[in-house]
Amino acid sequence: VLGGLQIRTYRNGILQETATSAGLLSATLLSSGGGKYMLSFVTSNDFDEVQLFASSTIGLLSSIRVYHAYEGPASCPTECIDAISTDYGATVNSGNSGGLVCLGAGISNPGNVVDGDTTNNASITSLLGLGCTQFIEVTSNTVFAGGTETGFVIEDGGGLLDLSLLGGITISTYLGATPRESFNGSGLLSLSLLGGTGVGAVGAKTNLSFDRVRISVNSGIGLLGDLDVYYAYIQEDADNDGTPDCLDDCAGDNTVDSDGDGYPDDCDTNTTDLAMSKSVDNSTPAIGDVVTYTITVTNESGLNTTGLQIQDTIPAGMTYQSHTAPTGTFYDPLTGIWNVGSALGGSTTSLDLSIMLQVDSFGSIVNFAEVVAIGETDLDSSPGNGDETEDDFAFVCISVPLNLCSGETATLTGPAGLPSYQWYLDGNPIPGATNQTYEVTAGGSYTLNSSTPGGCPSTVCCPIVVTYFAAPTVSIGPDQDICGGETASLTASASGAGTFLWSTGETTPSINVSPFDTMTYSVTFTDANGCTASDTINVNVAPAIGSAGIIAICNSNGTPGDPSDDTFTFTLNPTGGSGTTYSITGDVVQSGLSFGSASNPFGPYLISGGNLSITITDDATSCTLAVTVTAPSTCSACPPTPVCLPVTVTKN
Repeated sequence: VLGGLQIRTYRNGILQETATSAGLLSATLLSSGGGKYMLSFVTSNDFDEVQLFASSTIGLLSSIRVYHAYEGPASCPTECIDAISTDYGATVNSGNSGGLVCLGAGISNPGNVVDGDTTNNASITSLLGLGCTQFIEVTSNTVFAGGTETGFVIEDGGGLLDLSLLGGITISTYLGATPRESFNGSGLLSLSLLGGTGVGAVGAKTNLSFDRVRISVNSGIGLLGDLDVYYAYIQEDADNDGTPDCLDDCAGDNTVDSDGDGYPDDCDTNTTDLAMSKSVDNSTPAIGDVVTYTITVTNESGLNTTGLQIQDTIPAGMTYQSHTAPTGTFYDPLTGIWNVGSALGGSTTSLDLSIMLQVDSFGSIVNFAEVVAIGETDLDSSPGNGDETEDDFAFVCISVPLNLCSGETATLTGPAGLPSYQWYLDGNPIPGATNQTYEVTAGGSYTLNSSTPGGCPSTVCCPIVVTYFAAPTVSIGPDQDICGGETASLTASASGAGTFLWSTGETTPSINVSPFDTMTYSVTFTDANGCTASDTINVNVAPAIGSAGIIAICNSNGTPGDPSDDTFTFTLNPTGGSGTTYSITGDVVQSGLSFGSASNPFGPYLISGGNLSITITDDATSCTLAVTVTAPSTCSACPPTPVCLPVTVTKN
């Protein structure tokens, strides 16, 4: 049968061990009779669930009756039998009833029954059908209370013990010389094997006190040889709860454990004592850092716990990254519930949960953890009541330094509803800072105290560290003047390393701009501390000279047939400019010319001398326009005859 059975243990739904007949699994016949066995093995790992598994190979049996699961120390005896021997000052007597002579019968080695050695025995020899009753009795100097089971451990020297033997065996008790009770047949508890051997115990549970017990054997029961008697025994049950004292956890019914915590209801205090602690690996992180919180729950009672839930909600200003929970426990970052269940019990006295969070905001950030549910009563705490003074509540805070630049301020706000407020800077009270809010204007470590019991409220016990940085400087230089269509180069210089951002969206230290009209440009410099500085520059755009308005006129000097002496003159009438005066330089030099009207002719210049180069300069803005005065074609290239061009005559 054992070949088809297994015992499996689990912890929070996770398989721990499997015992088979080829390994640790064993079976011990119970003294309660009826063929009941204790199927068991000694565990190595903690467990909270035990499973009996039967494979199909066990089909040779019609059924297996499963009564209950059990657990206990590995050293716990399966039979609570105590031999009545020298420890009790025991003496032995033997003989036959009624003084009859039992031919062919006898009792050998009766002293072995009380010598303290439970492996040797006396023997009662009988002949079939003789009708002779023989006995062995053991007397103790101790009086045993009623309710004690008593009897003898025996073995059939001629073969296996058979339940039919009970019909010829009587167990009797005495107090001194006074008979107390007799049990035989169905009145006996059982004839059961001990430890899976051929040795069995036969006895009964008494109602009256006694100090002597006798086993009587009638030869008519069918013995064809010896009945070996090893020792008399007692099995005490002081509280009369049906569980022998050596297996008894407490007074009362030891078989009912309603909450499944391993303690019978009648001796279950349903109490525990949990303590919480919390730590963080970096108490002064920067924005963007990932910190690891560790929540530790400790069972200080040594008693098993069930239904344990701990809440650790992710605080505002932080973002969940990941977590590590012990095997068999589960953490939900959305609800903040850490389901521990019964994982905190047995040899496991503490458990750790690690939660990794990213820091997203400045200031003091507090992370709370509290036991919110448990199947037992905590001796010094109440789950989920938010009482920070109880040991099932823990918190830890981090101070994310607040970096301020010169001239900036920040407002600190304490919890509403406190009876009083006193702000501190670097541990010293700030005079007059007794409001719920305080405006920070200097660097240091700020804390808040109140007249509440315990002083500082937990939400602001962590200091708020403020660091001031000097403002950087940045300069673009003086304003620039350009003429329309020109490009200005702008370069910003700063007091240290950092980044630039121009109003044009460019991020380089130098940029080029070509505005059509006067424009203001700005640059913002941000240093490594996040502090900024800005500067502006005006790029003044003067009107450009649009065109020169040149008109060149040819003169043949009266020799139309001789182009070598041809000359030309030219006039200027520039557009654009400031609208006042201008000058020309180059091949022609002249000043004080007026915008808006044609100039007097310049020249004459020989056409054969080629083109002229001049620069027109606005006297008001110094904007210039470089132009070429193109010499016209000769005007003496065509003699009077023949006519080079058709001449049309129209009568008026």
